Amino acid sequence: MGAIAEAMPLVASQAGVWQGEYVHFDADHREIDRHKSTLACRLFDGPDGAARLAQTNIYDWPDGTREIRYFDGVLQGDRINISNVNIDGWVAPLAMDETQRTIMVLWTRAGAPDFRYYEMITVAEDGRAKNRTWHWYDKGRLFQRTLINEDYVTADWRRHDDPSFYAFQSRAPR
Repeated sequence: MGAIAEAMPLVASQAGVWQGEYVHFDADHREIDRHKSTLACRLFDGPDGAARLAQTNIYDWPDGTREIRYFDGVLQGDRINISNVNIDGWVAPLAMDETQRTIMVLWTRAGAPDFRYYEMITVAEDGRAKNRTWHWYDKGRLFQRTLINEDYVTADWRRHDDPSFYAFQSRAPR
């Protein structure tokens, strides 16, 4: 068992492959985007001894375009800190949730200090599904929400892995 699994069993339970759908709404609840997703979440203790979480989000739109986002974080104290060219943020279980089914996430955009993104992840009792809500803020004002429903596919993320999943790829035709 790795350090993240010991410190944050709920976060560790997210390791594996998930599939779902993202639906984005503007602040007035109008749908502005919808697309399918595949997430590969990996946990490992790195050669430097640091406990790491690495996640690839693959977004596929009906028009055949795809975007890939990669996040890599390190366990530090009571959270996993993530910092890359796009974002700075953290992931942590919500300790006050008596059901131990909630994970919180906070991001800021690199180079955009007034942009904040808050995410709440609620994991189903059986661990086979999760629901996520994102609230997007700019200059302290909500401008977008995202609703995500995902189902657990497999713990074997290696079978779905590809070297191209470890770098950001902006939306483009597949």
